Amino acid sequence: MQQLTPAVAAALRETMALASRGNLNGARAFAEKALRENGSQGPIHALLGMICCRAGDLSSGIEHMREALRSNPNDPVIAANLTTAMIDSGRFGEAVEICTQQRAMNDPSGRMWRLRGFILQQTDDHAAAASAYEQVVAIAPDDFESWNNLGNARVTAGEMDAGIAALERASALAPANGPVHLNLAAAYSNAGNLTAAADILSRYTAKVPDDATALVEQATVLRHLYRDSEALEVLEKAVAASPGNIDLLVQMGEEQGAAWRFADAEKTLRRALNMDRRHGRAFVQLAILLEHLNREDELPVLLSEAQSAGADQGTAHFLQALICRREKRFEEGLRFLAEVPRDIEPIRLAQLEGQFRDRLNDADGAFAAFTEMNELFKQDPSEPLVRAARYRSALQADRDVVTPEWFAGWRDLPPGAGEGSPVFLIGFPRSGTTLLDTMLMGHDNVQVLEERPTLQKVEERLGGIARLADLSGEEVDDLRKLYFHEVSNHIERRPGALLVDKSPLHMTKAPLIQRLFPDAKFILALRHPCDVVLSCFITSFRLNNAMSNFLDLGTAAEFYNACFGYWEHCRSIIPIQVHPIFYEQMVNDSEAELRPLFDYLGLDWREGVLDHQRTAAARGLISTASYAQVTEPIYRRAAGRWTRYRDHLNPVLPVLQPWVERFGYSI
Repeated sequence: MQQLTPAVAAALRETMALASRGNLNGARAFAEKALRENGSQGPIHALLGMICCRAGDLSSGIEHMREALRSNPNDPVIAANLTTAMIDSGRFGEAVEICTQQRAMNDPSGRMWRLRGFILQQTDDHAAAASAYEQVVAIAPDDFESWNNLGNARVTAGEMDAGIAALERASALAPANGPVHLNLAAAYSNAGNLTAAADILSRYTAKVPDDATALVEQATVLRHLYRDSEALEVLEKAVAASPGNIDLLVQMGEEQGAAWRFADAEKTLRRALNMDRRHGRAFVQLAILLEHLNREDELPVLLSEAQSAGADQGTAHFLQALICRREKRFEEGLRFLAEVPRDIEPIRLAQLEGQFRDRLNDADGAFAAFTEMNELFKQDPSEPLVRAARYRSALQADRDVVTPEWFAGWRDLPPGAGEGSPVFLIGFPRSGTTLLDTMLMGHDNVQVLEERPTLQKVEERLGGIARLADLSGEEVDDLRKLYFHEVSNHIERRPGALLVDKSPLHMTKAPLIQRLFPDAKFILALRHPCDVVLSCFITSFRLNNAMSNFLDLGTAAEFYNACFGYWEHCRSIIPIQVHPIFYEQMVNDSEAELRPLFDYLGLDWREGVLDHQRTAAARGLISTASYAQVTEPIYRRAAGRWTRYRDHLNPVLPVLQPWVERFGYSI
């Protein structure tokens, strides 16, 4: 260590005195004068370096501290201060050369280990960063920040379990620290344990109910768990905690619309526009809501409102594109789309482009746009492709349960008391079920429940279809009551009306339905398998586990094969009453196709059922992906559409051909 002369010691005292009084310029000038008078002095360089950094001159501060470190290379304080200055300057490569492992080992305070861990994280050496933070927590076992950093480094390095353990320790040490709990929840999410992530965030937000960031993350996790009603409740709390956050308010409006609370959604989006008359996303979401509400005629008024308010041109062009779709001005719509920035609803932009190009018979261009849409969907953090694979695996596991021996073991049960059996309208998505249910709605003795999760709670209580064989009469009655309770959560039953539960993929719930309702009738909507799979691929669905199968043509065809394979397997073992409706025949001659269906259902024929446009206009919200088509006159352009895309479908035709032939179609 360099010995201090009386002159140098005096210079240090005066410099520190000036700095302590806030006179950084004077302190710097005095220290520089001392260097000129006394030559290079490590202690003066060290102090002057700190003063320069405090004054904002990091470059000079770093050079002075470098000189100080040359004089005393083993001083941990000088090394730590120099490292900190380099970090503040973004010079991480140089910082790691100063903040070496050896210097960190010579620092009993652990400060150098902390700095080293941080630098290594910034340079993406997360395994080495974790080793550094392990040294810190050994020195300071109650340092929650270092436990948090250790957990993050381990998780990023792929040590998921060890990372979660460190983050659990951090959260125990800092139960009210939001970032720690967000990191722990994110780690559980990355590990595939969304339930644990939701529980962590729920406990934290119960303690800190005004942390809007944590509430938003909690809502996101709940949405990935398909606990949509809970997610919306949490999102509403986030809005209450951060009432001035317009983007959050618009997000809540979007989620309210997805939950069919369309009056609330419109009110929320209007509230956002009252706060910011030019908010583009609020206008876009309101336009999408109007489409779902069959109020597309209000889009020009909304466009005028956006333009008068001074909304950005991208928003205006998006609204103009929607109007062009409504008015079938497809070439003009493409021109408007080209002027919309890609950060405005990029998924919907790609879908709209695909729809316009499809209507203009540009199959290759349309397919490219729809592929872009699905590639964007694949980037969802909920890993939709992984979830889709799990869904198909679960379906195969259920199929393995359904055997003749298993069905033969079903206990005979007495008829259920109470409400009569519903009719179940099933079929692969995009098979014409929305057009069919709209026609059924035209009968005054029919009440349609459209795509609501009526069997979800029943399945949760059951715990797997293997238990169906052992159910007692009392248990079945309880499950029936639970089913009708779920129905009542979505619609108010009309006395005497035939309930039609329309949910296409309930075709994969046939054993459960048959066990609950042995006399249940099924309506199976059929359409050319190639048209169905193509339509699923080009449609923008909400990404639940099932719909995630449609982001790739290959998985879409595989899913079609799995669903119909399961359905036909069940039919070969379980007696199921089913009446098929062929989409192509329904659009060609609706009455001829539907009259036998009404006989099957025990309903008298009503001519009004054929006026589906009147029924669609009266039904209000259309929640399915067909909302843009069902209000149009019956058209035939979708029948045989797949032939224009044959080249793109060629890879999946071998998977679909057996079903094409089975249902009487051809390739």
